[in-house]
Parts: sequence; C-alpha cells; structure tokens
Amino acid sequence: MILFNLLTLSVQRAQTATELVLKEHLATDVFLDEAIGNHCLNADGTIGTQPLYRVLFLTKALLYRRIELVLQARFPDNDFRIYATPVTHVNDVEAERVRQLCVV
Repeated sequence: MILFNLLTLSVQRAQTATELVLKEHLATDVFLDEAIGNHCLNADGTIGTQPLYRVLFLTKALLYRRIELVLQARFPDNDFRIYATPVTHVNDVEAERVRQLCVV
C-alpha cells in the first residue's frame, strides 16, 4: 500500500481530484488539507510563500500509475506535484477496506 500525495496551488483542482479519485474507486477515503503554507526558494535566493492544497489518500501501490493517468486525462494542464510514500503497516480493518473498495 502507498500513501498518495497530490499537491496543487488550486483549491478547485484539489476538490475535483478528490471527487475523481473517489468516483473511480481508487481510494476509500480522501483527505484534503486546505491552504497549508508552501515555503519555497525563489530563483533570486529569496524565500517565498504561497497557499498549497494537499490531497492525501491510502491506496494500493499497483494503482499508482493508473491514478497518474486518470489525473493527467482530467487535468492536462496542471501544476500537480505527485508522489507516494510506501506504507509498511496498516491496521487490519483499514487494510481490508482498501482491498475491498479499490479495484485494480
């Protein structure tokens, strides 16, 4: 299993991506962090900040590429930063939920 992270500067894209992942049965629950601070190093060496929205969900590792393709098809011009973190331990109830609701 993986913890899928999608970061975007657009609240609308974050909300639409959340709905898409659920409707496509790619996750059982999706969490949306709204307006977290994104601190970044600018080209001129100064530090900038901007609001960033994070879509986060637990899913099967085998679904990673499919999720990427679904997102690319729905959002051809996006600012997404996408990555996954391996999950080595999940309680039995949550693991079974993911196994049952996420289709390959």
